Amino acid sequence: MDICLIRHTRPQVEKGVCYGRLDLDVAETFEQEAVISANLLPHSFDYTYSSPLRRCRKLANFFGSNYVLDDRLQEVDFGAWEGRLWTDIGESALDMWMANIESFIFPGGEAFAQFQVRVEQFLAQLPVGRVLLITHAGVIKIAYGILANKSLSESVSFSVDYGQCLRVVDGLPELLTTPKQTLLSRSE
Repeated sequence: MDICLIRHTRPQVEKGVCYGRLDLDVAETFEQEAVISANLLPHSFDYTYSSPLRRCRKLANFFGSNYVLDDRLQEVDFGAWEGRLWTDIGESALDMWMANIESFIFPGGEAFAQFQVRVEQFLAQLPVGRVLLITHAGVIKIAYGILANKSLSESVSFSVDYGQCLRVVDGLPELLTTPKQTLLSRSE
């Protein structure tokens, strides 16, 4: 199996804001970032799936291929944390999350275990072939763990920038990047 998971481009949101399910638009630099992302993709795809959130749909439309929207590709639901500054959420709440990742439930949102299960179920139902998934950092981290047989702690500490692509071929992960993309992601 050959799967490319690409993170949406930079969203239009203030730096430091917690967002998962917020349906944010893309930043003004979208077209420039989308071109860089498109140049990362190694080939054409047999199947393309996208998160239904606007920042992913716009990238899917930019790529110009037929795609299927799937709710299981949405980012984790941070519940009451959505739209708040990470600093306002507080260190103690963030420490509780990190200390108990597998059993943590975001206040008014999704249990992290549910998030894992929905990503696992989605991946288990993928058709054989070359597949492109246009999604979010959290989904890519969980998928990385599943597809590359990594622990949860390795998965959540895995870093993927806006517009960056993770390619997994037969369980071997490779993070695809270009020098221009690295410069864009560091300019935040």
